[in-house]
Amino acid sequence: MRTLDFLVDIPHARRVNEQLADLRRLQVSAGIFAVAMLGAAIGLFIVGETWAIITGMILIGAAIGCVYAGVVAPQRASDLKKMYTEHELVPAVVSAVRPRGFTMLALVNLTRDRSQESRWALVPRRAQNLPGHRVKVGERVPCVAVTDASKMSPYWQRVQPVPIAWAARDEEVLKRAERAISDSEWKVLAKHAKRSEEAEKSRGYLTLPPAELPADLR
Repeated sequence: MRTLDFLVDIPHARRVNEQLADLRRLQVSAGIFAVAMLGAAIGLFIVGETWAIITGMILIGAAIGCVYAGVVAPQRASDLKKMYTEHELVPAVVSAVRPRGFTMLALVNLTRDRSQESRWALVPRRAQNLPGHRVKVGERVPCVAVTDASKMSPYWQRVQPVPIAWAARDEEVLKRAERAISDSEWKVLAKHAKRSEEAEKSRGYLTLPPAELPADLR
């Protein structure tokens, strides 16, 4: 797995990294849902009927799940150094510009076990700030692919491209990240960048058939 070794600028990342903002919103939402479900569970326990107690226990279990998703998991994910050192370096480009932000499209290998056949996909992400880059269609944006999947799945089920620029102000770091990504990947991404809207509307990630890939990516 390809990674980039660089010094994460913590103050900079805390100010501009939208991944952290997303995690904070997740924490707030999960907390609200957890409190609501606990309140409902207490009300059902007061009812005292068998069905009410069973439903209340289910709600408590769901509330615990919300607490994990909103508190425990984000705390792990918000370790900025691990985010950038433990996830793969991938290419992305600005594929659309809007009045209040832009869309970037990343090229990611969804296959977890790299001894198996690759499954390349176009992964979109909307964002609002991109320090160190021009917000212009075609601009190259090296990212890390923050991934997640169930233990049984051979493929990454959730992918979030996170720009290196959200953790580094040094232009040399950004240039080094761009150079570390193969020309083949940049060319494939440039060829398919116009499919940004299609990728956003796709229920899953928009995968590319092997026939559309150069030999070194198959």
